[in-house]
Amino acid sequence: MLAPVAPSELQRLRALCQEAGYTDRGLLALFGPIELPTRAGRGMAHFVHLTREGRRLDILVRLFLLGLPTPHQVAAEALGARLLEDCGAWGLLEPHQDRVAARVRLLPYRDLLLAADQAEYPEIAERPGQVMGITASTVALANFAVRRPVEEALDLGTGCGVQALLAAVHSRQVTATDTNGRALEFARFNAALNNRTNICFIQGDAFQPVRGRRFDLILSNPPFAISPRLRYFYRDSGQPGDSFCRRLVREAPEFLNDGGLFQMTLDWVEHVGQDWRQRLAEWFEGTGCDAWVLRLNCETAANYAYLWIRDTEPGDSEQTARLYEEWVEYFEREAVEAVSTGLIAMRRTGAARHWLRLEEAPARIIGPIGDWVAQGFLLRDFLEANSDEQLLTAKLRLVPEARLEQEFAAREGRWQSVASRIRLTRGLPWTGNLDARLAGSLARLAGQRPLRDVLVHLAIELGVEPDRVIAASLPLVRDMILRGFLLPESVPAVSPGEQPPLP
Repeated sequence: MLAPVAPSELQRLRALCQEAGYTDRGLLALFGPIELPTRAGRGMAHFVHLTREGRRLDILVRLFLLGLPTPHQVAAEALGARLLEDCGAWGLLEPHQDRVAARVRLLPYRDLLLAADQAEYPEIAERPGQVMGITASTVALANFAVRRPVEEALDLGTGCGVQALLAAVHSRQVTATDTNGRALEFARFNAALNNRTNICFIQGDAFQPVRGRRFDLILSNPPFAISPRLRYFYRDSGQPGDSFCRRLVREAPEFLNDGGLFQMTLDWVEHVGQDWRQRLAEWFEGTGCDAWVLRLNCETAANYAYLWIRDTEPGDSEQTARLYEEWVEYFEREAVEAVSTGLIAMRRTGAARHWLRLEEAPARIIGPIGDWVAQGFLLRDFLEANSDEQLLTAKLRLVPEARLEQEFAAREGRWQSVASRIRLTRGLPWTGNLDARLAGSLARLAGQRPLRDVLVHLAIELGVEPDRVIAASLPLVRDMILRGFLLPESVPAVSPGEQPPLP
């Protein structure tokens, strides 16, 4: 059990970790861009080797990240005698003869320090209430979230509390819910550890704890795994297939203020002969929301089972083999051909008509993209509101993040251009093929001239009727607006932030 502790007390631990370099940047400098170990014995020797020098950072990593028992004297030198004793009283450490061992993991993430379960701790490894730390879906949602200032935010299924803690920076008040009481215990501790005082924690299932309330932002990294039965609260919903995620999509609008956003990570099943877009489109009918779905990846049912069991199940090969067979047989009974992973953003509006955007996500999304998600909603609104004739009067500008690439092939004794591609170096890094002649005209779009003038100029250069060039160009221009290559006057550019440009 983690003890309730005042934020002022926990700041001593936080300050010591920061001073020692036990931060996300410190770990990146120590280990490089490598996936950190999640289970004992899986690549552990490599991390033990890299922390062999015995510096304070090395000791903190071995103790709190790797979960290795550490000699009492060594731990006392790293933490100080008083803080070592306090960590025991708070439930972070416990004695093992002449050593101390961490009962929890302490995980640096961005500017946060987060406590979560040690996955290999004997009493916890197969407990349904196991509380995970930073996972791939945690990072995906944190990067996807729109970080505009709001009054009320909700973190649905908070787990260790990371989404609530991030939202607390730009929200007046955050409510965090979870059906798992242990998760709320960790989340409360993490709020104190990171001095976030504007978060309220409530136990309950889905939206039940917040009936009658509305929010400006709802974030959810729910238990979305498509699994045969409930085994872990953080992973399994205990409901058939993807029905739990569909339920959240259908219920969320009731809890949104006008203009409010619901953003969620999810998995969904794909059946033989049915397009995934067609299946998901039904989820959003009649919700009163505009919706944007990005499919990140898709795995065959067998691969999906293998990956989840490999990453989340302790035990020997015989046990995991039985679980694998259980999952595969379940998928065969349910006629599941594949499972997709993605992100959803829904915005409640009072409009009579709503739009739905379902598409494959671009490759290599790196870092926070929330500002570009917000911009994407504005760009789709612009396209919905403007006919082709109105679009021709718009003064568009090419964003500075656009890059034109040309491919040449040796033909007839000289280099000839065979393909032109345009891509974005920030945000959602879309790419697309582009006619080289139109690419030259795009460079003229600087927000000074109406689109019609630029296309007429292109027609004159080509010696073609302007109407033909306009008719051929408008669909491409609309697509380039949708993907953020071109911006109208009414949509501001995203300011350069913490996201590094792609090479």
